[in-house]
Amino acid sequence: FGSRRSHLAQAILTDAFPDQPRPRALAIFARMRGPMPMAAVATAAATLARGVWASDTVALRGPVAPVAESKQNFAGGALAGVEFSLKKQFDLASDPTKQWDIGVFSDEHLTHSCANYVDDGTTVFNRGEDLVLKVSSVCEGGGCLNSARVMSKESFKYGLYTFTARVPKCNSVWPAIWLLPEDKDGNGVYGGWPCSGEIDVLETVDDHTFGTFNLVAGYGTGGDGGFTCNRCRPGYAVSSSLKNSSSGALFIEDVDCSNGATSWQEHTWVMHWEDNKLTTWIDPTLGKDADGRIISVLPKQEPVEREFPSWKTYDRATTTSWSKVEDFMGQCYPGVASESAPFDQGFKIVLNIAVGGYDGAGCKWGDGCSTGCIGAVGSELVISNISFWEAA
Repeated sequence: FGSRRSHLAQAILTDAFPDQPRPRALAIFARMRGPMPMAAVATAAATLARGVWASDTVALRGPVAPVAESKQNFAGGALAGVEFSLKKQFDLASDPTKQWDIGVFSDEHLTHSCANYVDDGTTVFNRGEDLVLKVSSVCEGGGCLNSARVMSKESFKYGLYTFTARVPKCNSVWPAIWLLPEDKDGNGVYGGWPCSGEIDVLETVDDHTFGTFNLVAGYGTGGDGGFTCNRCRPGYAVSSSLKNSSSGALFIEDVDCSNGATSWQEHTWVMHWEDNKLTTWIDPTLGKDADGRIISVLPKQEPVEREFPSWKTYDRATTTSWSKVEDFMGQCYPGVASESAPFDQGFKIVLNIAVGGYDGAGCKWGDGCSTGCIGAVGSELVISNISFWEAA
């Protein structure tokens, strides 16, 4: 299983089938027909398990009592009694290479999607004041699609992040707005991926009406069932907050792929990252004072009949996938790791468009990219704002 999604699937299946020996769990995984996005992995595992895992997150509907360790007044999805000053606003109209490292590699051995990330001016460029990532063309030979992935040169940590974007949909596209520690392979202070962490602000595929907000951590393993201080190489275990397809889902927008739709409308994602807690909202109201500082975040009110909420919080104290790595961090990185590890270090912003490679998609690397997923050519992730705000 050559991708991070494959390893996540194994971890999910271990939880789903605790009474099954490992070979049996892997046999069940093999029936899922290849690597999937995290949401699809969890859905399949939950279906096979004939049950749904309890969510690791704080309750999302109705008032939520403030957690003692939180540094802000946070209740009912609203963030108030705060002051955030603008620290960094990306100049999306400038040469992308000034602020971003443009990826030049393929997804062949990562997620197995059709994406071949190139830097030839056709996949990453400016359009007016916007930054555009595009699936530009079919690779020579037809076994992949030329697409875009960028990583910010600068790292960020605690504060408020705002992303405004028009996200592509349909045609088996798999766009994402996420964060990694140091490089494309997820290396960081605590070792290789997943030990140094991953924050997914948004992942969505094809015609899904929702985007997934997810935290990924991990610990090194030596084959004895416990952890080992090996910096996650070669053995590691994945610990993800995603336990089923809806546990990380935020409703974004209905989409009708059969009617020629190619994207959602423009939306804004806001993520608040503080010690021991991360929260993401979709299209919230941002309150500002006379000096332009953000003083409140109010969640969008969704109709009662909506299946998914418009915001979600992961608190370390109630997110078992996060607290599960505490012993590994404390014993392997004494004096370095805080109780929030791995989410206590700076991360870089990543934007990309993958295509296919998940269960149910019309293509994967080397298979169907120029036929089943040819409609993805021309798909664009259009970013009109990325800003980082620090607590004043």
